[in-house]
Amino acid sequence: MPPSGPVDLPEKPADYVDVFTWSQGVPAGARSLSTVFKGPHFSYAFGALAVRSDLDESSGGLEAGPSRAAAGHEFLVLYRLQGDDTYATPPQAPLNVDVVVGATRKRLPKPLERGTGLIVSVPVGADATLEVTDDKPYQFSVRNGGGGTPAPTSDNAPAKPGATQVRWQDGNYRGNGNYQGQRTSGPLAVTLELGTRSELANTLPGIGVAPAKQLWLRLPDARISTDDADLKLDLSRSVSLVLANGRQASTRQSSSGLLFTVPDSFTGGVLTVEPQFPATSTAKWAQKPEPKQIQLLPS
Repeated sequence: MPPSGPVDLPEKPADYVDVFTWSQGVPAGARSLSTVFKGPHFSYAFGALAVRSDLDESSGGLEAGPSRAAAGHEFLVLYRLQGDDTYATPPQAPLNVDVVVGATRKRLPKPLERGTGLIVSVPVGADATLEVTDDKPYQFSVRNGGGGTPAPTSDNAPAKPGATQVRWQDGNYRGNGNYQGQRTSGPLAVTLELGTRSELANTLPGIGVAPAKQLWLRLPDARISTDDADLKLDLSRSVSLVLANGRQASTRQSSSGLLFTVPDSFTGGVLTVEPQFPATSTAKWAQKPEPKQIQLLPS
């Protein structure tokens, strides 16, 4: 006799992201939304959001097959309904659309057209950010269904007087190493870019107020990548900051870039880049890329 009880669904990876076709109304178990996320050359009207531990016929996301979230994770499912009648002037070239969860950034595998849905795997209770790069980065909180405004910059972050930015000379890193995985191994090239923006403030949009006698230091455009699309690195684990007094700054999780807490008397420090895989990754370095140090100074 066949075994009774529920079928053990296959598990999706912890960093799973996908786009699927969905032409119906608000699905059962989803929360209705009426939110427009737009920029000069894009406009999305989202009609529903669901938080699910698995995907089945009721979610609409069966193009990838019935499945369950990884241990300690859940799916955020955001629906752009077929009746979306918002409009924005089409871009001359396709816009970059990314999903950011913690320090992990992934490009959407296909466009988020009318009548499609976005599935993102996140740690239970965590958020994901949908980011569209138009004239500037625009960010949308998937879990909260809002935040369709330009990503925070040093121009609009409420900053502590006299301490608004930091500077550095060479924020680019290129390294080569060899990794060992469960099924594959070989050389791996790593690229890290700090970008050009920085924020040093007591309060930052989307973050809140820093702890007592501390400031937030955020490099919002920092990102890390490899030459293998299947191998991800953890940005926050790959970059550490040692302050001028020799103490290591605390690294905080951020929806994009790097985020540290530093003393309100911050006088600079040294970033050390040492590429690291996520803590949950089965890949390990057989030969680590060479580290690099980058001097940070207040502007």
